[in-house]
Amino acid sequence: MDKLVGAIYSRTTLEGKHLTIVRNPDGFLSRPDVQQRVLNESNLLLLPIKTSLELRVRFELYDKDSCSKVCYIVSNTFEMLPDLYQYIYSLPAFSLSDLLPSYDEVEIRQSDISFEAASYAYNRQYTYNLSAHETRSVLRDARAFTGEDMYKYGSKLSGTSLNWDNVETITSISELLVEIIMRNGYESVESIITNLNESFQEYLDSKYFALLTSSFINKPKTVNRILPHLSFNHSRFEKVALIVIDGMSYWQYMVLNKELISKGITPKCDFTLSWLPSITKLSRQAIFKGDVPAADYVQNPSNESALWKKFWTELGNPDKRFNEFDVEYIYGSLRANDTMKLRQAFVDVELDHKMHSSSSNKDLYDLTSNWARKAAEDIAVLHNQGFVIYITTDHGNIHAHKWRALTSHEKVFLYQNESRGSRHLTYQDHNALTSFLDSNMDIRAEQMVHDNWTIWRTSKCFKNQDEITHGGSHFLEVVIPFIKIEK
Repeated sequence: MDKLVGAIYSRTTLEGKHLTIVRNPDGFLSRPDVQQRVLNESNLLLLPIKTSLELRVRFELYDKDSCSKVCYIVSNTFEMLPDLYQYIYSLPAFSLSDLLPSYDEVEIRQSDISFEAASYAYNRQYTYNLSAHETRSVLRDARAFTGEDMYKYGSKLSGTSLNWDNVETITSISELLVEIIMRNGYESVESIITNLNESFQEYLDSKYFALLTSSFINKPKTVNRILPHLSFNHSRFEKVALIVIDGMSYWQYMVLNKELISKGITPKCDFTLSWLPSITKLSRQAIFKGDVPAADYVQNPSNESALWKKFWTELGNPDKRFNEFDVEYIYGSLRANDTMKLRQAFVDVELDHKMHSSSSNKDLYDLTSNWARKAAEDIAVLHNQGFVIYITTDHGNIHAHKWRALTSHEKVFLYQNESRGSRHLTYQDHNALTSFLDSNMDIRAEQMVHDNWTIWRTSKCFKNQDEITHGGSHFLEVVIPFIKIEK
């Protein structure tokens, strides 16, 4: 018998009596999971009763002549009719905190935890009294260990109102994902994520390619419109900083957002869409070029810096054109070398390295939390230096599942370097691409195909093992943060 079940049984039964009644102010004994576990392991029925009449009916019809053990669970205000006292023995009130004396009583009373989480805490009793903060920490561990609340979060996730034109959709999903991933529950909601993504794929099919040339005045709907948006909306004399955090999904930004708010900063959250395929060579190039990326581009900090400076020094509007000494590009840091330069770009690749090295989203969450604290400090410095700050990324990421690796023959007709990734393939010509798809009809419906490339719509990858990666058209890769922090 589970130790917690044994403790509950001893507090809700009396030897020689098969019917008892217990007041339960915190409602723990009224949870269906608690009742089922106790019934399975001890044959004791914990039966919530609301009124004296309900108790009378239950007693007369079922329990009076039965030998089954039943404990009636009632509220503090319940009054039992006097004649029933000879049959039903009244026990002292029960609260979960009574069984967890080393934990903070208020935190336990307000926690509303499951049986499994309560059992986890019960089996880890302490010889000293825990503070409220320490109690919350243990309960978080309990929820993470037992997967508690995944049904609740899954229900909220599946009930999200989907309007992919509005930031509220991705914000709602991402806030829930942070809570789920923090509790190591991503696997339990993957089927729901799949359903959400199917909706997003329909959105991409109907709108994506038209958005690439859409107006950038109010917001850049795709990453190639970010620099035109900044140029249009800021005067020649404003200090503007663009921060590009390589590989940051929207849910990871929500971790950073919490840190920024804690420092008194009020970000304005919005989103943009990654370039497709969602790889650094194309999507980050599109950001710093402010235009359609080139296939023969070589991705490196030097070329990125050249694109950034070229955009600002060759603007068609002479009133907004900059001298090169006004423009700065910094790779691998979020600290300005010269705070007087008016257009500054910062590229942080640390989070991308953490993403590719993570074995699970929970691992990535922990690494992101550590990174976010330092990143928020650096961003706060830029904020205090008078910059209007924009935060974005080139692509998000997804925990992808293995399909299989490509054969040597399948690799022959790929375009060039960086044409093959875990989630994308770019071919020399469309015929070679068609041949690959015709030979693998089992995955055709899961591919988004355009020009000479194909990418995964679903959460699979061209590998023999699972990994956290990017390159496809899943909403976790493509819907990325575009954040503004005013001076």
